[in-house]
Amino acid sequence: MRGTMTKTGKWLLIAAISATGILTGAGNGLPRAEARLTDPISSRSFSDTQSHWAKKEIEEAVRAGWVQGFPDATFRPEQPVSKEQFMALLERVLPAYQGHEPEEFTREQYLADVQGRWSEKTYTHLLAAGIIPYGKPDEPLTRVEAARLSLAALGKQSEGEKYRGTASRFFRDISPDNEYQVLMVYPIYKLGVMTGFPDGSFRPEERVSRAQAVVLLKQIKEAIAELYPGQVTEAERQAMTKAVSTFVTAVMDEEKIRRYDDLVKYVEENKWPVTEKFLQEHFSFMKYEVYDFARFPRFDELIYYAKISEGKYRMTVQYYSGELGGSLDRTFYLASEDGKNFRLIGKDE
Repeated sequence: MRGTMTKTGKWLLIAAISATGILTGAGNGLPRAEARLTDPISSRSFSDTQSHWAKKEIEEAVRAGWVQGFPDATFRPEQPVSKEQFMALLERVLPAYQGHEPEEFTREQYLADVQGRWSEKTYTHLLAAGIIPYGKPDEPLTRVEAARLSLAALGKQSEGEKYRGTASRFFRDISPDNEYQVLMVYPIYKLGVMTGFPDGSFRPEERVSRAQAVVLLKQIKEAIAELYPGQVTEAERQAMTKAVSTFVTAVMDEEKIRRYDDLVKYVEENKWPVTEKFLQEHFSFMKYEVYDFARFPRFDELIYYAKISEGKYRMTVQYYSGELGGSLDRTFYLASEDGKNFRLIGKDE
């Protein structure tokens, strides 16, 4: 699941994330309404993909309903994909989630540029999951931006912290001093989602083409399956979400506990099925006299579930945590003998 240089010299973008199929005419010369009314064009009829390096992936994406071509029977594979187009593609491949309306300040900060555009609903929906592009929606998507959005879509942004302050140099054109690029590119590379070029470069500011975006979507879809394994039933998912959200809501909103000693006492007195290690992993900020903390999720955001061993589960929530925390992924570990009643445990329990 790595990017690779093809025989034709074109780089296959490979990443992990999600999408809604707006690689249609919309945003590329056709009004949104006209693009929606245009009959889907079979990939076999694209006049400009028959010998293209991504022909197979484009055909698969068309069959899956992710993308369409243009009314002139072309796909225009080398045309740059815009940020809003890629956001729409991501939305289509991600697991379904409800989301919620952002606060007014958040809306003004992140949605002002898409107000009234065809992509406004997509941006609003993905904002709840903390998947937020920077810049104007019609600007071309760059490789470093694709890396950042892919990490968020996979619930793996926290992987970047492993490389904060590193002196390692993975690519000749990314300096360890460029913290932003390091935190975005290094983890997506180590996850096997994106890679560089044969000359040792990553080319972070290079534009992503429509063909590369299609390949990226496929790799994101496959990466999600690999990162979150196990057959977790819908009943188990609901029970897991309820177990965590009920406890977090009780502590933070109902009891409004803000001191760690009070939290431990509350858990013991009420016999909550919660271990000390779980409390340490998620509530250690309460040990400090004065503290700020990133919000917990509302649990209607993007959630990934995995069964990592017999009786042990993992639930990762990707969400926007407010101005203090920004876009976050938070992982909870749970244990259950019957798949119905869950205990909240620490990572290594």
